Amino acid sequence: MATQRRKFTDEEKLDILQQANKMGITAVLRTHNLSYSVFTKWKQKFMKSDINTDLNSLIHKARSEIKLLIEENTRLKKIIAHQALELELKDEELKKTNDLLKKNK
Repeated sequence: MATQRRKFTDEEKLDILQQANKMGITAVLRTHNLSYSVFTKWKQKFMKSDINTDLNSLIHKARSEIKLLIEENTRLKKIIAHQALELELKDEELKKTNDLLKKNK
């Protein structure tokens, strides 16, 4: 008599994979009466989806971080330009005062 095939939900599969990480693969396979090949198929399936999810998440974070860095860079460039302009104005004023002082002597 053939045994009926059990069906596990994705949540149950993930739970079993997490248990295997904590308790060890062999112990979990014995507990749930699973073959190693089934376990590795589940692991490969969820690792691929995890990798895609992780990559998408990392890409999203990187894009938002890049956007923030570009905004900060633009703001800092404006500050530097403003300071450079102020320095030029001060230099011009100093030259004018020096010229006036030389003429008065």
